[in-house]
Amino acid sequence: MRRTATWLLIGAVAALGLAAAVDAFRQEPEGVDVVEGSPTTDPGVSRAQELAARMLRAAGVSGVLTYSDEDCRLRAVTLPSLAPARAPSFRMCRPATPTRGVTAIDGDVVWAGLGYGTAEVVLSREALSRRLRAGLPYPVYDDVEFRAARAVGLERGRYVVLADSTEEAGERVLAAFEGRQALFVHPQWWVGEAHAIRPSSTGRYYAILGRDPPLFTSDGHEVALPAGVPPARAVAWSPDDRWTAVAAHTSVYVFPSEAQAPVVRIPLAVRDLDWAPTEGQTPR
Repeated sequence: MRRTATWLLIGAVAALGLAAAVDAFRQEPEGVDVVEGSPTTDPGVSRAQELAARMLRAAGVSGVLTYSDEDCRLRAVTLPSLAPARAPSFRMCRPATPTRGVTAIDGDVVWAGLGYGTAEVVLSREALSRRLRAGLPYPVYDDVEFRAARAVGLERGRYVVLADSTEEAGERVLAAFEGRQALFVHPQWWVGEAHAIRPSSTGRYYAILGRDPPLFTSDGHEVALPAGVPPARAVAWSPDDRWTAVAAHTSVYVFPSEAQAPVVRIPLAVRDLDWAPTEGQTPR
C-alpha cells in the first residue's frame, strides 16, 4: 500500500486528526469519569454478573470493555471482574474503534500514516469503480461509478470496502482487496443493510454490522455465532483476537474466536463497544 503515491488531503487530514484525538481516549488520564456502582441495581442481574465474572476469570479473559449506552454515554468495565473502570466523560455513540490505518475519504480508499499528517491514496474512486464493475456479475453495473463509504484494514495487507454507487438508486456493494487486486465483490442483495465494517485487533477477522451473520475471517469465510447468541448489534475482539464479544440489546456474549464454547453472557445493555488491553498489558 505504501508504494502508492502520497496525496496531501487537507480536508482528510483535518478529519483524520479528529479521529486520532478521539482514538486516543483510552490513554487520556484527564477528563474522564469513574462509573460508580453496578450498571444496574437489579439483584437478578447482579447474580448474573457474578456468574459471568467467575466464568471470565476461569477462562483467563482480560482487558477493558468500553461501551456506549442508549444515550451515548460511555461506560467501561474491567475484565474479568466486571468492576467499573474509567471512561471518557464526553458523549459518543460509537467508542473509537480502530480501522487499522485504512479509511474512506471523499470516495477514495486511503492509508492514514505519519501520525495522521498525511493520507496516502490506496485506491482512487476511479480505480475502485473499475474493479467493482469487473467483479460484479450483472451487466447493469457496466457504467456505474462507485465511491468508498467505509474501509478498514486487515492482516497481510488486505482491506475491505463498503462502496455506494453514485446513481440515484444507491446500490451498495462490499469488496475485499489485497493491494489493488480484488479478492471478491458482493452485490447489493448480499450486502443487505450493512452500514459499517469492524476489523479485529490483529486483522484476522472482521464484522459487517447490519448484516446477519456478521462475522468473517480475513479470507472472507463466514464465522458462525455459537448457539444461543442472538444477532449482533455490535462486535469487538480481545487485543489478541482470542475472544469475540457480540453485543445484543441487553447482554454482551463473550466466546472463543475459534471455538463454539464456552459462551459467557454479561448482562450489559450496550449500543456499541470496544475491547482494549488493561493498563500495562501487551497484546500477544
